[in-house]
Amino acid sequence: MSTSLAEQLQRLAVPQTSALKRDKKRPSLIFDPKEAAGLKRETVYHIGLEGLDELINKNEAFRIFQNSLFHITSKNFERSTVNGEDNEKLNKVIRKFLLLLSPYFLLHCTRKALEWLVCRYSIHEYNRDDLLMLALPYHESNFFVRVIQIMKFEEGESYSFLKQLQKASVHLPKQSLLNHATSNCAFLKHVGKYILQLIHQHSNPSVLTVAFNFYCSVYLGAIEFSHKINEDQVSMMLPSLLKGLNSDIADFCAASYVVTARLVTKASISDKLLQKIVEKVSEVKIEGLKTEATLLLVVLYQSQTQCPNINPAAVANLAEKSWLPEILQTLNNSGAFIVPFIRKLLCKGIQEGAHNNLKLVQGMVQNCLDTVKLDEESVVTVINALVDTMSPKAKFTDNVQYWLSEVLQTIERQYPTYFDKVICHILSQTSTADETAGRKKRCLSKILGNTEHYRGKVDILQKLYHANPMIREQAVKYLSTNFNLLRESEREFVRTSLIDRLNDDDLNVVKETLIVISKAEVVDVKSLKTVWIELATKCHRHPKEWLKVTKIVTKICCSFEDDWQMFFIMLPFLLPLSAKELSLAKRLVRLPLIANTNLFNPFLNKLESAPDIETFGKLILDTFQSNKYEETIKELLPVVEILPDDIGYRYVAFLVLSMMLPDDSSLDVGSSLVKMLCQQWTTNTGLNKKTEIAENFGTFVRLALQGKRLPAIAYLQCFENIIQKSKKPELELHLTDFSEKTPQNEFFLLSTEMLIKDAFSTLIRPFFERFCSGVPAQVVYFLNICICNNEALSKSIVTHCLRFLKVHLKNVTDDRSLMDDDLIVPFLLAGLLNQNEAERAAVFDIIELLISKFNVEPSPYFTFLGHLVKQKKEIIMDHEQSPLIFFNIFNSKLKKDAADLKSCKERFLEIACDEKSPSYLVSSILKLFSMVNNFEVLEKLAPVGLRLLEKCDETIQSFKSNILVYIINRIEADVLKDLDSKSSTWKLIEASIKADNVMIWLYDNENVCLSTIMLNQLDKEIFKVLKPDDCKHLLDIIIERAAIGRHPEIPPTVSRIFKHLDLDAHHITDQLVAMRDVQSPKTSDVAKRRRITVIPTIDILDTVQWKKGITVLEYIQDKKKIRSFEALLPVLFDLLKRCLDFDEQAAVEYPKQLLLAAILNCCQRSEAELPESVFNVELVVQCIRASQNPQTHHFALLLLAHTAHFVPKQVLLHMMAIFTFMGSSVLRHDDSYSFQVISKIIDTVVPILIEDNDPEKLGSVLRVFVGAMLDVPEHRRRPLYKQLLEKIDEKENLHIFLLVVFESQVLRSSLEKKSDQAEKRLDMAADLCRQFSPKTVIGACIKVLKFLKELPDEKDENSMQVQKTEKSFTVTTRTPKEFRHFKYVLLKFTTNLLSSQEFITQVATLQEEEELKLEGLFKEIIINILQYIQRISKVTDRAANTPQAHYWKVVLHLSYDILDGVNALVTSKMFLLITKGLMVHNLNTVRRRILELLNTKLQFNLQFFEDCDKNEIYSIIPPLISIVETLNEEIDQEQETIVQTALLSLKLLVKALAVKEPEKFVPILEFITNVLQSGKAQNNVLASVLLCLAELCVNLRAHAISALPNFMPSVIKILKKCKREETPSVLLRSVITTVEKIFDSMPLFLSPYLEKLLTEICQLAAKWDAPMEEQKVQTFVSKIVVIKQKIGSVIPTRVLLPSLESCYEKLSENKSFKGIGALMDVLAENLKNLQGPELNSNLPELTSFFLNVLKFRDGKESSLEDANEVETHVVRALTVLILKLSESSFRPLYYKLYDWAVRGEMKSERVITFYRLSSGIAHSLKSLFVLFAGQFLKNAAEILDACNITKTKDMYFDEEGKTRLLLESVLNTLDAVFTYDNQQFVNKDRFNILMQPLVDQLDNTLGGIDELVIRNEKLLTPCIVHFAIATADDALWKQMNYQILLKMRSGEPKIRLVGLHCLTEVVKKLGEDFLPLLPETVPFLAELLEDEEEGVEGACQAAIREMEKVLGEPLQKYF
Repeated sequence: MSTSLAEQLQRLAVPQTSALKRDKKRPSLIFDPKEAAGLKRETVYHIGLEGLDELINKNEAFRIFQNSLFHITSKNFERSTVNGEDNEKLNKVIRKFLLLLSPYFLLHCTRKALEWLVCRYSIHEYNRDDLLMLALPYHESNFFVRVIQIMKFEEGESYSFLKQLQKASVHLPKQSLLNHATSNCAFLKHVGKYILQLIHQHSNPSVLTVAFNFYCSVYLGAIEFSHKINEDQVSMMLPSLLKGLNSDIADFCAASYVVTARLVTKASISDKLLQKIVEKVSEVKIEGLKTEATLLLVVLYQSQTQCPNINPAAVANLAEKSWLPEILQTLNNSGAFIVPFIRKLLCKGIQEGAHNNLKLVQGMVQNCLDTVKLDEESVVTVINALVDTMSPKAKFTDNVQYWLSEVLQTIERQYPTYFDKVICHILSQTSTADETAGRKKRCLSKILGNTEHYRGKVDILQKLYHANPMIREQAVKYLSTNFNLLRESEREFVRTSLIDRLNDDDLNVVKETLIVISKAEVVDVKSLKTVWIELATKCHRHPKEWLKVTKIVTKICCSFEDDWQMFFIMLPFLLPLSAKELSLAKRLVRLPLIANTNLFNPFLNKLESAPDIETFGKLILDTFQSNKYEETIKELLPVVEILPDDIGYRYVAFLVLSMMLPDDSSLDVGSSLVKMLCQQWTTNTGLNKKTEIAENFGTFVRLALQGKRLPAIAYLQCFENIIQKSKKPELELHLTDFSEKTPQNEFFLLSTEMLIKDAFSTLIRPFFERFCSGVPAQVVYFLNICICNNEALSKSIVTHCLRFLKVHLKNVTDDRSLMDDDLIVPFLLAGLLNQNEAERAAVFDIIELLISKFNVEPSPYFTFLGHLVKQKKEIIMDHEQSPLIFFNIFNSKLKKDAADLKSCKERFLEIACDEKSPSYLVSSILKLFSMVNNFEVLEKLAPVGLRLLEKCDETIQSFKSNILVYIINRIEADVLKDLDSKSSTWKLIEASIKADNVMIWLYDNENVCLSTIMLNQLDKEIFKVLKPDDCKHLLDIIIERAAIGRHPEIPPTVSRIFKHLDLDAHHITDQLVAMRDVQSPKTSDVAKRRRITVIPTIDILDTVQWKKGITVLEYIQDKKKIRSFEALLPVLFDLLKRCLDFDEQAAVEYPKQLLLAAILNCCQRSEAELPESVFNVELVVQCIRASQNPQTHHFALLLLAHTAHFVPKQVLLHMMAIFTFMGSSVLRHDDSYSFQVISKIIDTVVPILIEDNDPEKLGSVLRVFVGAMLDVPEHRRRPLYKQLLEKIDEKENLHIFLLVVFESQVLRSSLEKKSDQAEKRLDMAADLCRQFSPKTVIGACIKVLKFLKELPDEKDENSMQVQKTEKSFTVTTRTPKEFRHFKYVLLKFTTNLLSSQEFITQVATLQEEEELKLEGLFKEIIINILQYIQRISKVTDRAANTPQAHYWKVVLHLSYDILDGVNALVTSKMFLLITKGLMVHNLNTVRRRILELLNTKLQFNLQFFEDCDKNEIYSIIPPLISIVETLNEEIDQEQETIVQTALLSLKLLVKALAVKEPEKFVPILEFITNVLQSGKAQNNVLASVLLCLAELCVNLRAHAISALPNFMPSVIKILKKCKREETPSVLLRSVITTVEKIFDSMPLFLSPYLEKLLTEICQLAAKWDAPMEEQKVQTFVSKIVVIKQKIGSVIPTRVLLPSLESCYEKLSENKSFKGIGALMDVLAENLKNLQGPELNSNLPELTSFFLNVLKFRDGKESSLEDANEVETHVVRALTVLILKLSESSFRPLYYKLYDWAVRGEMKSERVITFYRLSSGIAHSLKSLFVLFAGQFLKNAAEILDACNITKTKDMYFDEEGKTRLLLESVLNTLDAVFTYDNQQFVNKDRFNILMQPLVDQLDNTLGGIDELVIRNEKLLTPCIVHFAIATADDALWKQMNYQILLKMRSGEPKIRLVGLHCLTEVVKKLGEDFLPLLPETVPFLAELLEDEEEGVEGACQAAIREMEKVLGEPLQKYF
């Protein structure tokens, strides 16, 4: 039970957490979870990709997922790390894929594709609902079970009901699904949404049949199993239903029709929704569903009674469907109730057609009326709708009125009777209070009045239906005299009204109507038969009132000649009760109906002359009794059925027929009459029993016609007449079998049921005298009735009979006759099986009465009955105990009763065997004696069963079935001990088995095959007691019936017999021999006699012998218990050979499979050792070769696998044939059965192969498996090949398998390159190797390497041969290319295997004891690979200039890779030991390689040594130092590399260990310093020494301070030496790195060397200052920059400044001016980190330094460019300092600089420096600098004028460049001041100072006119614009503007353009503020518009456009 905490954690769990788990199981749809967890992601990806390719072949829509879900990048996709937005996008893609997958769900390719999605995207967690909806339509498939097993379901969620199916692994029952749909409305919504999504995604929705079926069944189930449909369910289903109703997808539409039809029949739908549904259905977009759509509309209106009229839109839609009327009529003909729909349709159609004049709707109404047959009520509804539409005030067009009249005419033409009736009904409504009736009359009059056709009818009808009977009578009289004057149309109209008048309430109207009809041929009298019968009935019931019309009615009725129905109607008139009636009767006998009958014709005269009523009545009865012909009765019986349902007429018919009954009439007729009696007795239950009523049949008839109760005497004489005149049966009545439904039985049963009633009890004696004389027979008759169980009897008849019988027996005096009768007691005993407890008690009462009254002379019966009465209570309580009680009685040990009981039992059995005994009596006796059983009893009863089988049809009903079952149930092992094949029992068994066409009817109303019942009775115990020959014969009969039987239950029943039977093989050998020897029916007799060998043909398969043999094989193929198995093997192999002789092998595949399975079963079950002679392995192998059927292959291989233990030599002889077949066929099958077969072969055959230890034979077998490796299904490969290798002893022979794989790879790789299969074989081999222990794998690698060493280097004529024991790859049979490729593959595979992460993990997880066991293997493999490396190194050197040079280099590298892989496997301790040993190896390559391996681990895997003792690591330092000590000037290239590698190792060791124990590395620092000082190290070695030194300094820190004086001079020396290099060498980069690390570790101790270091670093920085593209150079430069930053940041200013001064002087002297820039960068970095107090203390020195440096331009001999560059860096550094100063500190400094620059008589370049510095400061300080700008404004104005060549002839400096630089610096400074002025710095005075000098610069051509243009755009114009903005005064603007305008009149065009440009920019900046200045500007612009220069004119126009945009108004108006 989960805790609350567990529940909370479960709720908090999300898919991301589970996705990150590393478990031993992984959800999978194809594999076992454990197996899936071991699969590589690559494998699963390829499986999924394969599935996707197959899906693309089926549907191109899947191709888009190649670049998304199945893209190669998806292999590294991890969903748990993706954000929500990306996950949602992925969900959409997955949902689309799953939707497209729906039709292909059960295909194997779908499983493959889904496997990838489950593995990579966890769709079973993230997309569970989508995956479930995909699978649910297939919920009865195995794959659905697999899908839900990988999901998680929580309690209480929507799909929690699926949780119980996960463990059970069973399908989801459809009922469970429907129950869920019923209870979960959300599920209905999901289903509907899913269907709509499917339709949206599939361009061809016709493939979605399964989905549509699922949608239909779910919705139907939800509706069907809901007790009440609620609103939520309807709302969930509605969207998809409405979409489907008008869908153009046939299946979707049809499903929606079905669901909607069921929904509307079970739920009440709102009117609005109904209208919507009708409108959707009426669209009918699919022609093939027009009938279904119409039927849906019919059902809808049929079930939704409240449904309103059809809306106009639906009517319009239906009006377009021309086929609608025909389909409606077709449905009507088939019995569909279309009335509600057709009424609504026609009514609404009439409304729409009338009010909107819609032609299509009018046409539809007309077509429906013409085509569809309407009932009366529908006609009424349509006419009423038409009348309602035609409002009295409504005005319609002529066309509409004409159409309405056509509708009426159509109705009248189609339904004249209904039409007239409706019209008459409307007109007959005379109530003035009913406004609706009056309105309808007016509307109808309007319609009819407007139509000439109806005008005459209206007047007549109004009178005929008038409320006043007088007017109706006058109207009829009018018709009587004037009917012939009416027009034909009016006559037709009037006839209906006259018929109505016959039913008038007023008798006078009826009389006048009859007169009209009798005078004129108004109507067809014969067609109104029902009306005449009704009128005659009224005359019967009211003779006095209707006397005036009786004559006319009887006259008309008697005009029907030869009409027996009318004859019966007239008969009551022939039984008069008064004189008037007598007169009428005498007249009637002369009329044709009566006079022309054979009965009355002889008595006509007597009847006419009868003097009184009594005589006439007696003559009538005599007439009836004179009938001598039974056929007349038979003719009249059907007429009775069509008489009116009136007791009077029924009684008349019964009376007449009973009187007409001739003597000895058949019991068929009697039965019919007795049925009539029973029916009338039942309906007339309250009979009048008064005796004072006269016995006059006329009176009885009159009472009956008047509906009064009749006395019993009215039937008594009739019943007695029937009894007396019925014929006696041939068989004795009391022995009649009443169980059958025959007329005879019905007569006696129904008669008896009536006789026991009190009313007819007086007829019992006549009945028995007539049919059953004698008291015993009468008693037996009643008992027979009690036990017959005939359905014709009532339920109480048994009780009444027993009660009557009990009374009857009490009155019997002749007791002797009863004692002599043997049948009374058996019948009484049969009554004890009655299910009614009271009836059983009544039977016992009779028994006790018999015992007490008639036991005068005791008989065997009374002895038995005495015992039986003692068990009375038990039997009354439970009749099922009767058989047990009988068993106890007849097995009583009382000797005195034994003889009587035996005699009694024999008498009972004799009665049971008697053919005359009723079947139910026999059945009851057999049931009572069912437990009294022995062979003698069975032998007596067997003929009864045989007799029943001989006489029976295909079905045996009721009691006869029970008799057979009771007899068959007696067949038991104990009973059959004395069975003889000639006995009746044997014949019964044989006949019953063969009677497979006979069905018997059991108690539970089930038909069962008799053969099946008999076979079920034959259990294994019966076969044990039978004689061998009898058993054999019986089995042959059973087998034959199973082979050729027609009933499907026989084969499984026989199978059950064989399953439990302890079978002896000799009993079934004959059938197999007959199967073997059977010949074709077409074979000639000559060939049979000569025994000519004939090739069998397929017609043999249809012979009985062959079928029997097949049946035997089917039953023994898996039977466990068979004795003497070995007797079957010879004939089975003979049969197998016979099958192989067939030309058409396909026809005998199944027999071959059975034979192979049977042989295998024999071998498996046989306990004795089987001789080899009985096996024929060659036949089994031939089965494999000759067959294409995989099932046959499986059976054959299983047999071979098993027989390998018994006949290994035979199997070995055919071994290669077997394995060749496996490689080409079975291995490629992807099913569990094939896999089991292969496993069995491997388990049995392979161990036999390795017993001889023959590598050649083993290699041959392995080649078969390796050849098929790529074709074996991926998920089968690992377990299959692992099993194979285990069986061949992987420890000894794994290397042979690998060598065979390499050979296969070499031989087939060229063919597989194109199919991307080249590397798969090796990958699979590596994966298989990893399934075994590392010890096994390393041992195999050692053997492989040894094999490689034994191979020659090259193949030539003198090549040495490989050892004989390893013939996996022979040099002599391969080309040189293949030979080289083989070695390459071997090395490549070994490298990949040893270095694979999986194998490394295997080794790493070993226990310490297991690791120690690998030490020797590691040493051995390292030795072997090193030896091979040494050998290949020499070969590589020799082949340096040959075409194979590259190949040998690759081989050498691969060999090294193997060494790397081995080293990666060893532990740290072992690695250190190996490393120390190999560092002193004599091979340089080995030493270098081991050092590289050591460096790799130290650099990238330092934690590898965490488990090692530090001393063990330190122990490898001395060997490293010894390697470095070998350094000398004559060292070769390889040794130099080794020394470098050793130095790198030292460096890595220092980095790893020196921090924690620095003192141990101080000697190493001294050693490295000595090496550095010795000068032995050069170039790259020296670089390595420096890097090692740097690492030592970084890690030793303070411990390295003492060594600084020793190595720093050398470092500086190397730095000086390398600075002249054109490209940064390794040494230069190393020394820079060293300097950087020294500054990192010991910066404060470098002051003695700071100046030199600064000088060298600055020069290097200056040299490499330009940007470089090479990565190495960029890295180098970045390191120099880092060094500068570190010097500036870590060296204090007080220490750094002196060095800076010295360095500056030195660089200046050396004219290394670029280095000064780098120096200033160092200073700037230092100043950035300078803070408060330290800044103040160093400010004087800094000021002095900067003043000195600022003199550079003035005091040093340098070019202008150099001076500018140096000055730029100086300004930047000084700016950094100024930004650190306060205002109080900055002001004096700045003023000091100003004085320094301008004070003096001589013009100095310092002023350039000052203004450049001011510009930089201004841009840094921004608005703060404006406070100090007033100091230099005048000077700036002067300089501007001094530099203007238009104002002065002499330039400020002699050099124009310097003057121009000064000018630009001043302008830059002023621009910055104006730009950041926010304090109104520019006042009028300052404006006056600066304005003119600034504006005059517009024509200053210093440097040339082009230079002026450039200076104007970049400096001058921006400065003037900013100056104007800072001025902010209109008046001052006007002055400046005018001065600018004047410049636009310059004689030089370019100067005019400069002025125009300046003006334009001013306007842009000032905007609307410039408008006041516009008037004075326009004239100048006008001049420029007319300028001589086109360029100026164009520029002016452009400027004007710009101004217009800025000012917002056109300037043309000013011109």
